[in-house]
Amino acid sequence: MGDILTGMAKTAMRKILLLPFCLSREAQGEIERLAGESGYAVVVARSTAKALSEVRRHIGPGSGEPVRIVGVVCDGRAKKVWAGLVLLKIRQWGKKALGLKARRIELARVGIVGGTKALFGRRSCRVGFNVVDDEGLRLALSGLDTYMRL
Repeated sequence: MGDILTGMAKTAMRKILLLPFCLSREAQGEIERLAGESGYAVVVARSTAKALSEVRRHIGPGSGEPVRIVGVVCDGRAKKVWAGLVLLKIRQWGKKALGLKARRIELARVGIVGGTKALFGRRSCRVGFNVVDDEGLRLALSGLDTYMRL
């Protein structure tokens, strides 16, 4: 009985893959194919605000369904993404403290490989030539590499 309930919970979870616009076309096509096989909706955005609005559109307001979001980010954006996740976690805690319904959110992060190291640990972006860490992507899409649970 537990296996049936676990399987039902996995199918009820919405899955979203956030991709940056700077990936190569070949890499993006391969990633979209892998994501489709795993049941992920793919969102390609030019900005963080656009990505978040697309995520809200895919999830649907007030549905309460659990969500798994896999984000492909470079080292330079990782700190900005981390700050956004902390704010999201604080918001979830606040909702629970007020007795409001809070949706379960799982987050995973996959890094971009390549680029040249620049000052302060950032990598120079090579738009159209960047590729994703394949092993990290496979682990994240399968649900084994979860960065944060809210």
